[in-house]
Amino acid sequence: MRKIYAVLLALLLAAVLCTCSSARKAGVYSVEKEGITFTVDTEENTVSDGTNTYHYVISGRSPEYSITITYPNGSTYFWTQKEFGGNHGWSDGYDAERYADGRLLCEVLEEEAPAKSSSRNIRLNLLLGGIGAWNLFSPGTAWYLEYGWRYKDAEPSEAALWTNRAVGVLLLGLAVILFFV
Repeated sequence: MRKIYAVLLALLLAAVLCTCSSARKAGVYSVEKEGITFTVDTEENTVSDGTNTYHYVISGRSPEYSITITYPNGSTYFWTQKEFGGNHGWSDGYDAERYADGRLLCEVLEEEAPAKSSSRNIRLNLLLGGIGAWNLFSPGTAWYLEYGWRYKDAEPSEAALWTNRAVGVLLLGLAVILFFV
């Protein structure tokens, strides 16, 4: 029986560690702005307007982040978002008439990027939820993994089982709260 619980615990741990290796999904998607269809490639970090391809870098997390766009001629445009506003600027050689406007490209990237780089930690939520569910639905095995293995022929008291259930409810609640915050 102990081997089964050890295997289940190992599987739960492996599932938590293997899920969601990145908060941002890799892929290609399209956004239409001002009559232009832009194609964003999140693997290559590029935006294309059909004529030109622009490279971008997004750093930071929502609500404070920055976007730097590099144009085909090597010039750059940047946008820095703060909690209560933001600012922008560009390097020498930036030409909003020859290439897509930097503000427009930032709007295209903001369709997905800031939401994908949110401050939620999915691994932590899964770990808290898994431990909470374990304590809630199987308080005896949780007690055994915490204390019982230290003693021969030991059994948990009713108070220990209820405490494990209460901790399980609290951890599940915390996981749900952290998921939506």
